[in-house]
Amino acid sequence: MISTVFPLYRIAAGFLIASVALRVNGFDLLVDAIGWALVVSGLSRLETAVDPAFGKARMAALVTLVLSLAELTGLTENIVIGLLYGAGKLVTIWLVATGIVTRARAFGDVSTASTFDAIRWILTIVSVVASLLAYTAARTQGIAFIVAITGFIVMAWFIISLYRSARLSYLA
Repeated sequence: MISTVFPLYRIAAGFLIASVALRVNGFDLLVDAIGWALVVSGLSRLETAVDPAFGKARMAALVTLVLSLAELTGLTENIVIGLLYGAGKLVTIWLVATGIVTRARAFGDVSTASTFDAIRWILTIVSVVASLLAYTAARTQGIAFIVAITGFIVMAWFIISLYRSARLSYLA
């Protein structure tokens, strides 16, 4: 049944699983690797059925999938691996959004192009600020909370936008 699902539905579900942490005794029940596998699978379908440009996003998602396996073993506690994993997430989102923006513009869909363009830029800014705040003094907790909430809202906007765009003829 999952093979009949629109590729963007699969990608959105993957980002949802990879973005939400449902922890019990420190273990994330929504294993990020499962989410990233869904993202890779959906991007593979987009690459073959819609536009080969989604291949770059698929490769970034594949690298992020491998890095997400490091999270299962606790290796993302290492600052370098943690930063690489975060960068992989951001690059994948950027490339997915870029692919959608390019397709939307080619088909004259200014609204969808504008939405995904805004999402990729806002998430980039929020991610950079969050990374910088993670290594500063505790006095920035209020700002870090605002940045975290903003990141959550924009990520939800991204996932919802993926679901809403899934049935667009040029992305299906």
